[in-house]
Amino acid sequence: MARQVTGEVLETMFFSEAVPVDCNHAAGPGSVLDGWLSSRVCFQGVPSGELRVILSDQLARAIAAGFLGAESEDVTEETAGQVGCELGNMICGAILSRLHPDSRVALAPPELVPATFDGQGYVHQCFETPDGKLAIMIALKKG
Repeated sequence: MARQVTGEVLETMFFSEAVPVDCNHAAGPGSVLDGWLSSRVCFQGVPSGELRVILSDQLARAIAAGFLGAESEDVTEETAGQVGCELGNMICGAILSRLHPDSRVALAPPELVPATFDGQGYVHQCFETPDGKLAIMIALKKG
């Protein structure tokens, strides 16, 4: 589901395509990655949990430029972060509405968090795009 939704959101809203790839994380669990941006969206209801989107800086600037109709060199770090948060919000909402269409789930505002591939308790998928890499990580709370 995350593969399909991520591809659709990137294509329709950010004018980019994403191809699922095997993961090859050089950093150890919990290591903060330099040159990456990460956003988190927490959700409450049935189900509850969080979704993280981790983007290479190059991809973050490219999708921000596409989304805003700007040149990538004109995109600031702050703007790239805001658009990265919005990407997480869109993907999270789309996944949850497909998995649980009749469920009431509240999404917290997306926030920037340190970029880590800690993987503990998460299901994740990595993607390649023409402008860089991204990973989607989802964790559901028990109960």
